[in-house]
Amino acid sequence: MELWTEYEGRTIDGAFPLTKLIRPEGRSAFFSTSNGVGGPTVIRLIESHFDDEEILVRWRGIQALNHPNLVKLIQFGRVTLDETSLVYAVMEPVDANMGEIVAERRLTVQETRQVATSLASALDALHTNGFVHEHIEPANVLAVGEAIKLRSDCIRETPEGQEGRELKGKDARDFAVVLLQALTQKKTLEEAKRDQPLEAPFDSIIRKGMSGEWGIPEIVAALRPDTEIRVEARPVAVSEPQAEKVVETPAELPTYPTHRVQVPVEEKSGGIEGRRLAIGVGAMLLLLLVAFFVHGRWSKSSAAVQANAAVPAIATEASDAAAAPPALETPAADAAPVVAAPAPAAVTPVASVPERATQGSGTGQWRVVAFTYNGEALAQQKVASIAAKHPDLRPEVFTPNGHAPYLVVVGGTMGRDEAFAFVRKGRAEGLPHDSYAQNYRR
Repeated sequence: MELWTEYEGRTIDGAFPLTKLIRPEGRSAFFSTSNGVGGPTVIRLIESHFDDEEILVRWRGIQALNHPNLVKLIQFGRVTLDETSLVYAVMEPVDANMGEIVAERRLTVQETRQVATSLASALDALHTNGFVHEHIEPANVLAVGEAIKLRSDCIRETPEGQEGRELKGKDARDFAVVLLQALTQKKTLEEAKRDQPLEAPFDSIIRKGMSGEWGIPEIVAALRPDTEIRVEARPVAVSEPQAEKVVETPAELPTYPTHRVQVPVEEKSGGIEGRRLAIGVGAMLLLLLVAFFVHGRWSKSSAAVQANAAVPAIATEASDAAAAPPALETPAADAAPVVAAPAPAAVTPVASVPERATQGSGTGQWRVVAFTYNGEALAQQKVASIAAKHPDLRPEVFTPNGHAPYLVVVGGTMGRDEAFAFVRKGRAEGLPHDSYAQNYRR
């Protein structure tokens, strides 16, 4: 056939002029064109090697999926130019590609999360419907208006058997590398070692995705906001308390805008009289609460657990977490408290808060952390599950700050050496291998 540049100035199907050759790609080439109504876009031509119908079937599959995170094909079909049989696809206009962005700067965690959730959704749809991508790289991650989309003209049907499984695994590995490039501008963990550990859940997604341990279903689960959060083990200074993590609000990304939900804030009523009334009522409630606590704390029944509403865990960027844990175990129906039965590992209805250590204390308040949740109800369920199987671990819910995150800890408060010994004991009894000991002395 002629050189691709020889086709510049020709028109496809009487509607799409081949304005300029953008780049050749083997037996195909990309040209700038218009989208049929005057807007600039891209058209791809592929020389047919008796597989034109197979290619068109793939593109019909993309059209049928109509996925919001796959680039739409405006029109496709067959054409003959100078006795050469070609197939063509006209794509929707795009604004930028991620390759251009990461060549200049790193993406923020918020921007990367939008890229990750968009691509994971697209790949999950492709794999579920019998396709693989095979070309996942930053240049094929595209911004189309407010959406992040994956190039869609290069997919293929998933082969059967081992070959198909390997190609799906390659998509997952390539996806993890794209996220690493977004956050660090590096392609390997060795090159990005100065930037580690990465923000959760990307640390786990990238490491396990690149190693082949996780595929697309596990990555999708890790990105869901209601996924159980797991904390990776990390060294903790013995003599210094842990500083509270501050989450900075990321700046707006011009080419990859993120969707934000505006939460309405209820206006407080003003006026001196209103404030006086609120102060008076608050003081009365505080006195009643103190009296109730003093006289009723020892008679409080564990049945109060049932009053806690089941609130789904919501993963946030402030979570010190890795994703995709084992499925949450639901406590059995007979886990409700029975007054006459002993309860050595009863679920605590309210998460415990660390007491301030005595001045000059050398031991601190070491605890062994096995799981982390953003919802107290889910943490309580995990405590009940562990207590039913391993009552000797004495699980409970603990919160360092009186609010999320809610930690599932075992063994109570102890010294440093005892805590590390209890980590080994917990792992031997089936707790996660990334369980860790930490000093919560204030």
